[in-house]
Amino acid sequence: MSVHDVPRARWAGMLEQFSLAHRGWLARVACVRPGPELASHTGWHPLASVTVARNGTRAPAIRVTFQGGPTVCVKAPRTLGVDTREDGAERALEIDAAEGTFVRLVFRATALPEELDGMAPAELVDPRAPVAITGGRAATLIGQGEIKGRCR
Repeated sequence: MSVHDVPRARWAGMLEQFSLAHRGWLARVACVRPGPELASHTGWHPLASVTVARNGTRAPAIRVTFQGGPTVCVKAPRTLGVDTREDGAERALEIDAAEGTFVRLVFRATALPEELDGMAPAELVDPRAPVAITGGRAATLIGQGEIKGRCR
């Protein structure tokens, strides 16, 4: 495992590129608070995007949006890292948030984009089209690790 830290000034651009490269890939988010136990996690969903969410003068948050799944918002991120394999394929994003919360966005399978043989089924959906969420609602992963509400 090799995690490369991303300077804060490059977060928005890097996350935009990351989102474009991995849109439609099956991913999940796991959150760990200080201590050995998993605090919360999502199921496997196609990734829609990962963005820096700014709300006026408040500290930025990192928003992970899934197609047909929850929206996860990590408030007060301190560091952002990309976990890569030896060949450069991106395995995960790692976010160290306020109060010792650690959040990891991980893919079910990893590959270099040029190794893929076509489009993921989720890629066939227009990213600007509204997504109906059935059987659930959008959720927020707050700095304390609970999943609830919406990311604002």
